[in-house]
Amino acid sequence: MSNLEYNGQVLATSRGELKLKAVDIATELCLSVEQVNSLENNLSAFFHSNKLKQAVIKRYCRLLNIDVNAVITQYEIDITDNSFREAKKSNLGKSFKKYLYISIAAFMTTMFWKLFA
Repeated sequence: MSNLEYNGQVLATSRGELKLKAVDIATELCLSVEQVNSLENNLSAFFHSNKLKQAVIKRYCRLLNIDVNAVITQYEIDITDNSFREAKKSNLGKSFKKYLYISIAAFMTTMFWKLFA
């Protein structure tokens, strides 16, 4: 597992250019001001894992409309994204079957009540 290396100064500079305060970023990203300051100052505090920090940095970059590659220089490969997508695809067929069965049951129940009520 590789370590997360990034340049938080790029985030701070971009935020300053847009005349945004740390509290504005914190509110928009559902973070604390301390977490925003931790990201901008390359501190390891306030995040329990590098994967979480990496995800937050990506969201921060999207918010400021800057290229994530200008901030993150080395990252951890996030395998959960692909496995989640694959799991979602396999569950899509299951949910369609459930919907189909429920629709058939509702149709049959409606017909039963119309014929025998």
